[in-house]
Amino acid sequence: MSSLAAQLQGIASLDAARLTSRYGQPSSKSYLFPPKVASTHDLDSIFALAQSGFEELLTLDPEVEQYEAEVFSEKSKRTDRMMLSQEENDELNILLARCLRRLGKWIGIMAGGKCIEWLVRRFRVHELNAETLLQVFLPYHESPNFPRMLAILTLPQTSRYYAPFAPLIKNAQPLSRSYITTAISPTRDKSLKLLGDIAGMVQIAVKERVVHRALLTFWTATMVDLLEGGKQGKVADEGLVKVMVEAFVTILSTKNGGEDVNAAVYPPLVLLTRSINLTDEAFHAIVSSLSTPTSGANPSQRILTMLVILNDRPGFTAGLGDAASQNLSSVKQLDQILVASMEKYGFETALKSVIGVLLEDPELHFKAIRAVLEYRELPRSIAKLAAASLLQLGSDEQTSEETKDIVKSLLVNLRERHPTIVDSVYVEASATAQIDHQLVQKPADESAYLNIYAADVSSRVQGIKEVMQLHRSGSKDESAVTALVARLGDADEAVIEAIYEDPEQLLEITFVDKYISGVKPSFWSSAPKPAIIGHHLNYISNTLLTDKVRGKYPNTGRQIFQELLFPILLAVEKKSPLSSADADRILGGDFGNIELLSSITPDIIQARSQSDREASPRSNLLLASSLSAAILASSHYDQDIKFLISQIDSTNASAKLLSLLVLSQLMISAQGEKQMVLASQVLDHIKLRQSVSLREIEYSEDGVSSTLLDAIYRRPADPRTSHRAFLSLLAAMTKVHRPSTSITWLDGDIEVSGPKASYKSIANEIYAWSNSGSLPALLASSLLRSLFAQLGEDALLFFASIWTSQSSAALKTASLRHAFAFVSAYSGMKALQGIDFQIMVSSVVIALQDSEKSVRSAGVDLLKTMSVNAQNSENIYALDTIYGSRSDTVQLLKPSDRKKYLDTLVEASDESTLDNGRLKTVHTAALVIIHGKNKKETAHRRAVLGCLISHIISHRCIRDRLALLRLIAEVYDHSVLRGVLPLLLALQDVKNEETVWLNTLKAVDRHEYLALLMSTFSKESVSLFADDQAGAWDFMLSALQNENNSVLSRQLRDLALQRMVDGVFNALPGHQKIEYVLTIVESLHALSGEVSLATSKLLQSFHLDTSSIVEILEHLSEPLETTVHRKKQRNDDVEDDKPTSAVLDLTILIESRDWQSLPGDATLVASLMSILSALLAKRQYINQGVDYLEQEVLAAILALVEKIQDPQEIGRAHVGIEVIIKVIRASTNPRTSQRALLVASELARLIPEAVLHNIMPIFTFMGASDFQRDDAYSFGVVEKTVSRIVPVMTKSLKEKAENSLELYNESLTFLSIFTDMAGRLPKHRTLPFFVHLVKSLGPEDFLAPICMLLVDRATTKAGRSGNPVSVVLDLPASLGSSFDITIRTEVLASVVDELTRLVHDLSESEKEAFLSRTISENDSSDRPIKQINHLLTFGLALIEQLKGKQCTQSTVQPIVQNLIQLAAKTSQATLVSTDISKNVQAALSGTMQLLSAENFLTVILHLISEGTDKDVVMALNTFSGRVSLIRSDIRSKCSKIIGDILKKASTCLGSASETTKASLAAITTIASTATSTEDSALASIVPALVSSVTKLAESNNSISALELIETLVRHLGSRIIPYIQSIITLAISLISSPKTIASIAKSSFSILSALVEVVSSFISGKQLINILKTTLDYRSKDLGISLKVSTTISKKIKTKTLFPVLLDLWKTTQDEENSETIKGFFDLLRLTLKNASRDELPGMMKNVFAFFLDVFDLRHRLQSRQVDSHTINDIEESAIGSFLELVTKLNEATFKPLFIRLYDWAVIDLAEGKAIDDDRLIERKIVLLHVMMGLLVKFKNLLSPYMAALFPYIQELLPAYAEGIITHRGLHTLLLEVLAKSFEVDDGAYWTDQLLLQILPNLISQIPIYPSGEPESEAIAECLASLAKSTTSENVLRRLNSSICLTTRSDDVQTRLSALKVLDRVWEKQMDEMISFVPETVSEFLAELLEDESHDVELAARGVLARIEKITGSLKEYLE
Repeated sequence: MSSLAAQLQGIASLDAARLTSRYGQPSSKSYLFPPKVASTHDLDSIFALAQSGFEELLTLDPEVEQYEAEVFSEKSKRTDRMMLSQEENDELNILLARCLRRLGKWIGIMAGGKCIEWLVRRFRVHELNAETLLQVFLPYHESPNFPRMLAILTLPQTSRYYAPFAPLIKNAQPLSRSYITTAISPTRDKSLKLLGDIAGMVQIAVKERVVHRALLTFWTATMVDLLEGGKQGKVADEGLVKVMVEAFVTILSTKNGGEDVNAAVYPPLVLLTRSINLTDEAFHAIVSSLSTPTSGANPSQRILTMLVILNDRPGFTAGLGDAASQNLSSVKQLDQILVASMEKYGFETALKSVIGVLLEDPELHFKAIRAVLEYRELPRSIAKLAAASLLQLGSDEQTSEETKDIVKSLLVNLRERHPTIVDSVYVEASATAQIDHQLVQKPADESAYLNIYAADVSSRVQGIKEVMQLHRSGSKDESAVTALVARLGDADEAVIEAIYEDPEQLLEITFVDKYISGVKPSFWSSAPKPAIIGHHLNYISNTLLTDKVRGKYPNTGRQIFQELLFPILLAVEKKSPLSSADADRILGGDFGNIELLSSITPDIIQARSQSDREASPRSNLLLASSLSAAILASSHYDQDIKFLISQIDSTNASAKLLSLLVLSQLMISAQGEKQMVLASQVLDHIKLRQSVSLREIEYSEDGVSSTLLDAIYRRPADPRTSHRAFLSLLAAMTKVHRPSTSITWLDGDIEVSGPKASYKSIANEIYAWSNSGSLPALLASSLLRSLFAQLGEDALLFFASIWTSQSSAALKTASLRHAFAFVSAYSGMKALQGIDFQIMVSSVVIALQDSEKSVRSAGVDLLKTMSVNAQNSENIYALDTIYGSRSDTVQLLKPSDRKKYLDTLVEASDESTLDNGRLKTVHTAALVIIHGKNKKETAHRRAVLGCLISHIISHRCIRDRLALLRLIAEVYDHSVLRGVLPLLLALQDVKNEETVWLNTLKAVDRHEYLALLMSTFSKESVSLFADDQAGAWDFMLSALQNENNSVLSRQLRDLALQRMVDGVFNALPGHQKIEYVLTIVESLHALSGEVSLATSKLLQSFHLDTSSIVEILEHLSEPLETTVHRKKQRNDDVEDDKPTSAVLDLTILIESRDWQSLPGDATLVASLMSILSALLAKRQYINQGVDYLEQEVLAAILALVEKIQDPQEIGRAHVGIEVIIKVIRASTNPRTSQRALLVASELARLIPEAVLHNIMPIFTFMGASDFQRDDAYSFGVVEKTVSRIVPVMTKSLKEKAENSLELYNESLTFLSIFTDMAGRLPKHRTLPFFVHLVKSLGPEDFLAPICMLLVDRATTKAGRSGNPVSVVLDLPASLGSSFDITIRTEVLASVVDELTRLVHDLSESEKEAFLSRTISENDSSDRPIKQINHLLTFGLALIEQLKGKQCTQSTVQPIVQNLIQLAAKTSQATLVSTDISKNVQAALSGTMQLLSAENFLTVILHLISEGTDKDVVMALNTFSGRVSLIRSDIRSKCSKIIGDILKKASTCLGSASETTKASLAAITTIASTATSTEDSALASIVPALVSSVTKLAESNNSISALELIETLVRHLGSRIIPYIQSIITLAISLISSPKTIASIAKSSFSILSALVEVVSSFISGKQLINILKTTLDYRSKDLGISLKVSTTISKKIKTKTLFPVLLDLWKTTQDEENSETIKGFFDLLRLTLKNASRDELPGMMKNVFAFFLDVFDLRHRLQSRQVDSHTINDIEESAIGSFLELVTKLNEATFKPLFIRLYDWAVIDLAEGKAIDDDRLIERKIVLLHVMMGLLVKFKNLLSPYMAALFPYIQELLPAYAEGIITHRGLHTLLLEVLAKSFEVDDGAYWTDQLLLQILPNLISQIPIYPSGEPESEAIAECLASLAKSTTSENVLRRLNSSICLTTRSDDVQTRLSALKVLDRVWEKQMDEMISFVPETVSEFLAELLEDESHDVELAARGVLARIEKITGSLKEYLE
C-alpha cells in the first residue's frame, strides 16, 4: 500500500461503508447469512430475529435481561454509533463488550447466533468491537462458528490482533490451537499484550459471571501448550512466567470462582511449577492463593494440587502464607483429604509443610492433626516433626491450658503408635530446652485400655492384667469387656494365657455370648494354632460346660458345637487345628455334655489316633455317620439340618466338607417324609449355586468313596475336594423314594403340601441337575435312571409339567425330547391294544406357543410322533389322572375329529416352528364358525373347541389356561361362550374354589385371564342371552351389581361393560337394551363416585333410538308424576327420596345421550318438556340436582329443536313456549335461564308469534342478568338471542321511517336500551356484543346512530360511569373498526352531517340534530359543545382507521366539502374558547388523505367559486396546505382545474385582507411546487400580481406578494422576460422609497437577485447600472444585503459585460462622499475579478491595470478632500483586495511587468525634482508597500523574489530614517512590517546570508529612532526577531546578536532600553540556535547592564537574563 493510500485509509470515516448501502449498514457483513441473503434482510427483520433469540436466551440465562433496554429493545433500533459522542461511544463499548462475553456461552446454539447477528448489523461490533468479538470466539476456534465470524471481522492495522489474524480473514477456516499458541507466544508477540488478553479472559469471565465450559477448556489447553512450548525451548520466557503466575494467583484468589474455574487452573499450574524453577516469591504467592477459603473450589482438588506442588519443591521453607492456618481450618473434611493423600500418593515432603502449619494451632486443627497422626503408615519424618512441634508448644508457658490438654492428647496418641520416635524427640528436645514430662504420660485406666491394643506382646499382656485389676477394683466400664473380647482372638499364646489366668473373673466379664464371639475367629481361622485352640478348649470344658453355666444357659453346648467346634472336628493330615490330646478330649468324653458329641464311639478315636494311611481318613466318615445318627435322634433336628445346609456355602473348608459328609449320611439313613423334606431342602438350597462345572470331577458310584475320604483328609482346602463331596451329596439323592400315593403332575398353581409336594420338587430339581450339563455323565445317568424308574407311567405327565412350567428353554427342550422317546416307545405296541395320547395334545399345543424356537421344534417332533402313532384305543393315557380330581371334565375327540385336528396342526408345524404366533392364526382359521357351512364341519369345529375348553376348565395353571384361551380368542361363537360360562358363573360365589384360586393370582395374569373369558361375549353369542337356563344374560346383569365390592367383581363389571361397548349392546334386541340401561342406571347408586363417573361415560357409548329413550324417560320419571298431597305414611322417607333418586337417574341418562347426533323428534321434545314441567311442579320436594337436570333437559331440547325444520311437527306434538318462560322466571341459576333463553330463541324460528308476544320479558331478563355476566357462555346466549329477535324489531322500525334521520329518531328509544347498558357490561365483552348487535340490526342503517349514542355517553357523568372520556370513546371507535371500509366511510359521512346539524343547533331554537333529542332540560349548558367535540374525536378515530384504505370517493368528497364549510363556521368568535375549531381542522386534515387529488381540487374550485367569503378563505387555506402533497403526474392531469383556481385566486388579490392573504398563500404554494403544465397559468397572473403590490395596505401581504414575485421569477425563467422592466421598476422604487421598511426592501433585493440569476442575459446595461447603484447606495443601510446582491451579480453576469459597467459606475462613485459606497464598489470589483474567467482577462488587462493605477492614486485625492486616514486606509485596503484578486488570475509572465510598472508608478514617475520626503511620493510608496504586504500575506514565499525589486529602495529608505531625512512614521512602520513578513514567509526563496548581512546594519540603525515605550518601536523589534527566526546561520545570528548588544552600550537610556527589548524578542524567537552565544552575551553585555545606572535598564536586562536562564539554568558564573 502506498503512503498516500495508507494516509487516506487512516483518515477515512468509519462510517464510509454505510454511505453506499441502501440499508444503512454494510449489507455484505453478516454473521448468520451469506452476503446475498443478508442484503435482503433489513434492520426490522434482523431485529425480529434477534428478539426471538433473546427471548429464548432469557429462559436459559436470566442474567442476559440487563442488556435488553440498551441493546435488544426498540430503542436500540434508533442507536447510530456514528452520531454518538466519544463519551457515549465509550460507555456503549463497555456495555457491548460485557454483552458479547455473556453471549459467548451461547454461541453454540441458534439463539446466541441470532443475538450476535443483531450486534453485527446494528452495532457493527465486527468493526468497532473487533478485538472483543475475536476474544469471545477464540474458545470456538475449531468449530464452524469461528470462520463465520472471522470472515466478517475488520481489524484496524493498529490492533495487536491484526498481524496474526488479519491474513486469515480472506479464506477463513477453523483454526488449530497450535496457531493461536504460536501467535500469542513471547517469541511472536514481544509486548505480551496478546498473552495478557488470553490469560485474563477467565478473570474477566469470573468477574462478570459468564464462565462457560468452552472458555475454560480453551484457556487451560492454551496455557498448557504455551508451557509445553516453553519446556521445549529449554529456557522459559520471563514475561510468560510473570503473566501466568499473575493470572493463576488472581484466579485462585478470586472469591466464589467455582469448582470448574479452579479445576481449569490446576493442570497448567502444576505444569508451570514442575517445568520452571520459580522464584520463592512467585512460588509462595501460588501456594498462598491455593489456600484461599472462599474460592468455591473443590477442597479435595485444591488440597491435592497444593500437595503436588509442594512435594515437587522439597527445599521450600517459606510457609503457606500468613493466613494459611486460618484458611486451612475452613477446608471441609481436611482430615480425610490428608489421610487419603498419604495413603494413595505418599506426599511426605508436602505434608511436612502442611502439617507444620496445622501444628501452629492444634486446637483449631485438632481433628485433622489427629487423623494424620493416627494413620497406620505415618512417615517417620512427619511423626518426628509432629512430636517436636507438640513438645515445644506444650512446654511453652504462654500456651493456654486448653491447648496443652489437646497437645498432650495428641502426643499420647502418637506415642502409642510410635513410642521410639516420641521418646527420642523428647530426649533431644530436653537437652536444649525444658520440656514438660507430663506431656507423654497417661492416666492409669487410659493406659490400661491403650496397652491392651498395643503392638508389642508385653504391652498387651500388661494391659490385660491392668484391665483385670480395674475390674476387680469395681470398675464396670464396658470398655473392659470390649478390650478383653478383642484380645480373645489374639494369636499370641502369652496373651491367651494372661486372659485365662483367672477363668472365673473372665466368665464374669464376658460370659457365654461375648466369649464365643471373641474366640470364634480362632476356631474358624484358615490356619488355627493348636496351642491357642487348646487353651480355649480347656476353658470351655472346665468353665463353660459346667452345670452352673449350662443351668443358666441350656443352649450353651449346641452353641459351642456349631460356632466353635464344628470347623475343627474334621481330621486332616496337615495343619490340624487339634492336637492329639485335644482331639481325644473332644471325642473321648470331656465334651460329652454336648448332645451331638455324646454318641461318639471309641472306634472314631481309635481310627483317628492310628497312623494307618486308611484309618485316619475313614475316621471322618465314622464321625459323619455318628453325627448324622445323633442329629436324627436330636430334639433339635430342624435347627441342626438348617445349620448343616448353611455350611454348604461356608468359606471354611473343613466346615464345608464336614457338612457335606454329614448331609450325605443323613440322606442315606433318613426314611420316609424326613428323607424327602431333607432332600427337598438341600436341593432347594443348592439350586443355581454351582457356577463351576463339575463335569470333569472324578466320580465313583460308591458315593462316599475312599478316594473322597483320602482327599478330605489330605487336601481339604483343594476346591476339587469340596466338589467331590458335593457330588456325593447329589448321588445320595438316588436313595430318595417316591411316596406311595398318586401325584397330580399338572395340578398347576394349587399349592400342595406334604410328601407329594416334596417329591415333585425333588424330581424337578434332580431332572434339572441331570440335564444341566454340569455333572459327570455317570452321575447324571444314574440320577435320571433312578428318577425314571420311580416315575414309571407318569413320566410323560412329569415331562409335560416341565415343558409347561417356567423352566429354562434347554430343560423344556430336554423334557420334550424325553417325551418324544416315551411316545415312540409305544409305536411297537400296535399289535397290542395300544394307548391313545390325545389327552396330552393340549399340553403339546402349549409348547408350540413357547417363545424359544428350540422348544417349539421339539414340540413339533413330539406332535408328529403323536400323530403318527395315534391309535383308536380305549386306553386313553392318563385319562383319570392328568388333572387329578378334575380329570373327569375333560372332553375327548372322536377318532375322526382327533385325526383331522392333529393333521391341521402337523400341516402348520413348520410355520409354528418359525413363529410362535402362527398357531393362533391356525386355530382361528380352523375353528372359526362360518354360518352356512356344512353341519359336519361345524360339528367338528365345535367338538375341537369343546375339547380345548374342557382342558381350560380342568387345568388350574394360569399359564396353561392363558395359552389355550389365546388360541381361541378370535373364535366367536355361542358354543365358546357356553363352554367357558361355568368358569364365569363360578366366580359369582366368593367361596368357590375357582374364585379362591383366581384371587391368589397376580393382578396382571388375573386381568388377562378374565379379559379372555369375557371376550367370548360377542355379537355372535348374543343369541345365548335368550336362553334363560344358560344364565348368560343374568350373568351380564348381575355383573353390574358389584355387591361384594371385591377386586374380582370390579374387574368383571368393567370387562362386562367394555364388551357391551365393543358391540354386544348394539346387537341386543330393543327390550334388552332398555333393561340393560335401566339396570346400569340403578346400579350407579351403590358405586363410588369415580366408578360411577366412569360407568356413566361408558353409558354414552350405548346407542338408543328416540323411541327407546322416550320409554326409558317415562320409566325413570314415574316418581315425579305421583300426587304430592297425601297423608304421610310410615315409609314416607323412602317415598320422599324417590323424586331425588329419579332426578339423579334422569340426569345420568340425559348426560349419556349425544343429543346433537339424534334426529329432531318432536315427541321426544314433548317428553322432555313434560319432565321440565314436572321438575317445576316438584322443585320444592327434591333435595338436589334440579338445576343441573333442568339445564341438561334444556340443552337436549335445544339440540333437538335445532334439527326440526317443520313448524307443523312442533304443533302436532303440542310443544309450546310457556314452560320455557316459566323456567326463565322461576330459575335462580343463570345457566338454567340462559339455556332457556337459547331454547326460546330457537323456538322463535318455529313459533315466532309466541316468542314475539313474550319478547319484553326476555329482554328484561337479559338486561338484568346476562348482560352483566362475564363469561363466554352468557355472551353466547345474548348473541344468539339478539341475532334471532332483533331483526324482527329492525324490520318494524324501517317500515316507519322515510330517511336516515327519521330512522335514527324512530329507533332512539330502542337503541338507547343497549347503549345505556354499555357501562354495565364486562369490559372485554362490550365490544363483541355491540358488533353483534349492529350486525343483527344492519350496519348500513344502524352503525352510525349506535356509535353516536355511544359517543354521547361521554357527555354525561352517568354515561361515563366513572371512566375517562378517552375510555368511553374507545368503544365507538373500536366498534367502527370492526366493519368494512365502505360502512365506516358512510358512518363518517353521517357523523359529519350530524356535526353540521349540531353546530347549526347552537344558534337555533328549533333543533334538528339527532343527538339534540338526547338533551334534557336538566343537562348542563355546555353539553352540545361536548357532543360536537366528542363526535369530532370519534370522527378522527374513524379517519385514522380509513387512512391508507381505498374509500369511495363519491362519499368522501361531500365529507371534505362539509368539513371545510364546518371549519369556516367554527372559526367564529363564539367558538374560539373551545377546541371545536382545532378538532375540525384535524378532521379535515385527516379526511384529505382519503380523497383523491382531482376530487379535492374540484371541491376547492367549487367552494371559491360559490362559497361565502369565509368558505373561500378556508378553501384557499386548505388548498395551500394540501396542494404541495399532490404528485406531479397527477397535478399535470389536473392543470386545467389548478389554472382555474389560480385565476380565481388572482381576482381576489384586491379583496379583503384575509382573502388576499389566503389567495397569496395559495398562489405561492402553486408557484413553489408547480409543474411545467402550470407555468402558462402562473405567467398570466404576473401583471396583476405586480400591479397589486403597491395597492396592498398590510405590509405582511406586500412582503408575501414580493416573495411570490421572486418565486415566480425563479420558477418561470424565460417566461418572465416580458415583465423584467416592470419588476425592476417596482423593486427599485420600493427600495428607494424612504417609507419602505427593511423587510420589504430585502424582499425587493431578492427579486432583483432572482432576475439576475434567472435572466441575466436579458438585463440591459442601463438596468444593470440602476441595480448596481441602488445596491451600492443601500450598503450603508444593510451591508449584508448589499454584499449578497453584489456577489450574485458578479457570479451571474459575464465579466466582459459587467466590467465596462463598473468603469462607468466608477466615474460617479469616486466622487461619492459616502465611503461605504466606495468600499462597496471595491467589494463588487473584487468579486467581479474573483469570478472572472482567466480567458477573458488578457484582452482587458491594459484597461484594468490603468484603472487600478488610477484607483491607487485615490489616497491623494481623498487626502485632498481631507478624508481621515483611517477611512483612507480602509478604502485603500478594499482596493488592494480587489487588486490581489486580479493577481490570482495572472501568471508570472503577466504579473511581473505589472509589478514593475507599479514600482515605477510609486517610486520613479514623480521622483524627478522632488525630495525623498515629498508627501505625494510618500503616499505612493505607502500604496506600494501595502500592495507588497498583501502579496506576501496571500502568496507567501512565491512573491519573496519580488523583494529584489524593492531591496535597493529599502536600503535607501532605512538610512534616510536613521539620519532623520525622513520622519513619516506610517511609512517607517509599514516598511519594517513588510520586511518582517518577508523574513517570515521567505523559506529560502530570496533572502540569503549575504543579503541579510547587507541589510542588518541598516536595520540595527533603526533601533534608536523611536523610544522603547512608543508603538513604533515594536516594529523594529518584530522585524529583527523575524530575521533571527528565518535563519540558522551562526554567522548571521552572531552578527545580529553582537550588533544589538553593542547598541545596548549607547549613552542614551532610551536607546539601551530599545536595544534590550529587541534582544529579548530575538532570543525568544531563536533561543535554540543562539545558545552558543550565551557566554559573550551574558558576561560581556548583560553583566554590565545589570549594573546600569538606570533602574529601567537593569530591570530590562534582568528580564533578558531570566529568559536565557529558562533554557540554560543559572548563569551566575558568567556574572561574577
